[in-house]
Amino acid sequence: MVEKDEPIRFLEWIGIDNEQLKDFTIRLNGNNPEWLDVVDAYYSSHDVLMEWVFTKQWPGQRTKGRLKSKVLQFLQLRPEDPTKWMFIGAFEVLDEYQKEDGTVAYHYREIPKYAPLDARGVVYYKRGQGDTQFVNDLGSNDKRREQFLETMTLDYVAQSPISALPFPGFENVRLTYRQLVAAVENDVWKSALGSVQAVYLQTDRRTGWHYVGSAYSHKGAERGLLSRWTEYVYGDHSGGNKRLKELGAQYIEDNFQYSILDIFDMNASPKSIIDREHWWMDTLGSVYRSDDELPHGYNSVAERSNNPVD
Repeated sequence: MVEKDEPIRFLEWIGIDNEQLKDFTIRLNGNNPEWLDVVDAYYSSHDVLMEWVFTKQWPGQRTKGRLKSKVLQFLQLRPEDPTKWMFIGAFEVLDEYQKEDGTVAYHYREIPKYAPLDARGVVYYKRGQGDTQFVNDLGSNDKRREQFLETMTLDYVAQSPISALPFPGFENVRLTYRQLVAAVENDVWKSALGSVQAVYLQTDRRTGWHYVGSAYSHKGAERGLLSRWTEYVYGDHSGGNKRLKELGAQYIEDNFQYSILDIFDMNASPKSIIDREHWWMDTLGSVYRSDDELPHGYNSVAERSNNPVD
């Protein structure tokens, strides 16, 4: 009989027993933001990330370890926590191929039965020190196979891919465009974002340019920051700003990041929020002026001059 508080063994829970595990490799892909933030890449440059996790050997480097016929792929959820891993799928490994630069990689195909847990299942597993990409061939190592079966446990299953990243508090929100899309559809994030008015920041990660914006409710008709960010997701992503519109939706989807500078309760006046928006525009130099030697902002002079009354 299973005790009420006994951890759920992840591999057993998804239907992989000791004998089946012999056909699998487990690949734990570490998170090093100075080189590659793997969780951010999952949303912002998914194809690039998948190519990376299915690389066998880079030019001039030793082989990371051959994958067996099937592989379970995990990403380290947070750089500072080596025990939490986000499941991103189970795959059949088809064959190897070599790129022009000498990189050796695998062709692969996802196993559909496990796909509903992609970027939603988070497991606890305490791995040792070692390579950023930690590969385990479990076919002939009975001890290691037992270790994974016993100690890789289910931490939680998220409602959606974005909620695999629990809401971190307003001061720690930093979302790529693709994460933002998931956030405005997730109940936990919607509740948080819909409870505040705010001054927010958009950063062009390619150039470092900024756009400072504000989200405030008009006589309670809108839900603050949630309403504004939902407009960005389902419109052309420009919010009506001329320079953002000129960049084009695809550029914004590939390069923009969203964070929060100040929050206000739902009773704060529009003027108090706009005043702080202007303060941040001046502080970050986000207003584009044609006579600037090195402009680095997308806000217009008209946006800086906007002065609503209470």
